[in-house]
Amino acid sequence: MNLYSIALFVHIVGALLLFVLLTIEGVSLRAGIPAGQLNRVLGPISGLAILVPGLYLVAAGTGWKGWVAVGFTSWVLIAVASAVTGVSLMRGRVSRRTAAISWMIRVGMALGVVFDMTVKPDAWVAIVAVVVGAALGATAGVAARREVRPT
Repeated sequence: MNLYSIALFVHIVGALLLFVLLTIEGVSLRAGIPAGQLNRVLGPISGLAILVPGLYLVAAGTGWKGWVAVGFTSWVLIAVASAVTGVSLMRGRVSRRTAAISWMIRVGMALGVVFDMTVKPDAWVAIVAVVVGAALGATAGVAARREVRPT
């Protein structure tokens, strides 16, 4: 066991926590219950658990490859979209349906990043994976027949 192994473990735990938070958000949107408070606490923890060890893994191992840059950029976009969606939903600026579509897009992007982190493709393939994930998420969100409960 070395520092690289520990950093990789924390990085993966951070990614798992991100998916747990996305799951909680999705369930709360369907059930019509607020989950913003939990996401405001655990979201930054997940972000730091992904970012800090991820930067170490890049510095100690792989270096800045295309898939790393795509993963980092996607992580920023997911974090910003999560914050904007959560705040907008709490302030009544977006509907639960719009928030659910945002959620599906972010889930798709996150799955694209998992593909990138696993396969480690060239930059263009990494970009396509995240874009396809986001597009599939958007399509699924728009096509969902079951209405999200109103506030």
